[in-house]
Amino acid sequence: MEVCGSVLTNSKYESFRLKCIYCTIESELKDWELFIVHVKTAHYCEEEDIKNVEVTHDSPELYVAVDASEPAIAYGPDDFFEVIENINAEDQWMITDGNDQQYEEDATAWSEPTADFSEYQLDGNSSEVPTTNGTTQMDDSSQNHIPLNTDEDDGECSDFYMSEDDLAPKRRRPGRPPRRTRPGQVFKFKVSFIRSNPRVLHLIHAYREHPCLWDPSDKNYEDELARNIAYEAIMVRMDNRANVLFTLEELKKTIEQLHIQYALALETKEKGKLVGLAARYFAKCDYLSVSPIVTPKENEEDEDLTVIKLNFKEENLITSSFIETYANYPGLYNSALSDFTSVEARANAYRRMAKEFQPVVKANETDVYIAVNKLRRWLYNAMRRLKSKELIQKCTPQEVQYLRMCSFLPAKGSESQVLYCDYCEKRFHGDYNLRVHIFKAHQVGDLPYLCSLCPRRFDRQVDMDRHKLRSHFERKLRCEYCNKSFAVDNDLKVHTLIHTGERPHVCDICGKAFRLKLLLDHHVNGVHLNIRPYSCDMCNKTFRKKFELANHIKGHLNIRDKKCEYCDASFYDHSSLSRHRRVHKMGMS
Repeated sequence: MEVCGSVLTNSKYESFRLKCIYCTIESELKDWELFIVHVKTAHYCEEEDIKNVEVTHDSPELYVAVDASEPAIAYGPDDFFEVIENINAEDQWMITDGNDQQYEEDATAWSEPTADFSEYQLDGNSSEVPTTNGTTQMDDSSQNHIPLNTDEDDGECSDFYMSEDDLAPKRRRPGRPPRRTRPGQVFKFKVSFIRSNPRVLHLIHAYREHPCLWDPSDKNYEDELARNIAYEAIMVRMDNRANVLFTLEELKKTIEQLHIQYALALETKEKGKLVGLAARYFAKCDYLSVSPIVTPKENEEDEDLTVIKLNFKEENLITSSFIETYANYPGLYNSALSDFTSVEARANAYRRMAKEFQPVVKANETDVYIAVNKLRRWLYNAMRRLKSKELIQKCTPQEVQYLRMCSFLPAKGSESQVLYCDYCEKRFHGDYNLRVHIFKAHQVGDLPYLCSLCPRRFDRQVDMDRHKLRSHFERKLRCEYCNKSFAVDNDLKVHTLIHTGERPHVCDICGKAFRLKLLLDHHVNGVHLNIRPYSCDMCNKTFRKKFELANHIKGHLNIRDKKCEYCDASFYDHSSLSRHRRVHKMGMS
């Protein structure tokens, strides 16, 4: 069976329509034959001619015609489509409440990296409902409605059309990137040869058209410009044909997944065990035989930043001790206990675990929380690999032993994964996400992520890791133009722009260019929109930037902490000190 569309309904469940998972085309249920023709012609990805389908409807002129000679999708009866297969550990899911506030949700907390309705957080005001194929169903309205017939419906269908207010452009917070919310839009999917996914076939065909990305003998294989153009063409095709929006980084990761699946299929084929759907996908990727083999990464996390280094491949004291210690705190995994839903009780449990684990590894509560998430991710992934028969790395004997030690943990889906805020009843996945919400929305408690090397706290793990690299680790990345060194790759790229003179961020209003997106946002908000959100409590002055307000307050308090190294002069802010230094430099010259 192939899933090619979603069923939409109005709020009263009186009228139903079919909606294409690739685009915004809709039709009546009775026009299902026209709908199939549309899917097979407008969104083809195979080199097979489509079969003629007889359609006897009175209004074919409203159907968006596509050349019938184009190849079409053709899948076997055992094929099944799954939209979102995987969520990377770094992904952040956004929850929107009725006041248009957004909260970031850690997709790694208490969840296996698989598509699951529990990954969607919907409140009572939301009109988006996840469907079985991973697309988003509109509850009370359907955007971009394009009917395939003109027959009037018996029921009330006004809910399918957008009002003038709905068509009006939505205002967003200045500086925030536009949200990608096309109806039915799929942002990511995991490449897999053991589950049928039409979008994987689209990717295979699009990738094959650009040998400069996979063929070392191609003349443009080392040409960065040609490769970027090829990536852009693939992104456009996946957007138009498969309704998938990629960033460049996401596309590169997805292509890497394709190479890994091909390598695993090749290994299985050499053993004479490659059959079924995996064999068909492997045959479609035969052009990758000339490409370098990409092997799966054993551990994709940056172990240098992990205090508790769990290793499940071989027996070691840290992993064994951590599993045994974790088993002594059922309030963290047993949903039947009252402490399971208590944020404070869970925080205390992490602190006690860290103290109990200190003879083995000196760690704090955040390190324990990160290790718990890593353990649970590995556990559910290992259980899936243990049951799998195709194209997934088998569990080693030591992993099986650790699986037995983790038998106290409940099976995925058998426990409640949702925690509720005691102040506003909002729900979150993972206690750290809830703690961030309580701190920001209700000004209670502290930010959860505590640096293991200093007292600073953060609301996201990625920010904490970046802080560690910048403040507590050696700066290994050196600029090729000067002697400066950096700890974060993005910092080096931004610094290099100073030497190259590039200013990639251009204002759409006045054309002024900037090195950083942040500077462009400050320019647009302060100059063109005159947004000055920071106001002084001691006078009536307002400022565009937070540090400008801080320097202004220093003036009120007569705090001069910026001192000149050549004389005794001191200043409120760095810019005044820089202007003063020029006087010394001119005198020296």
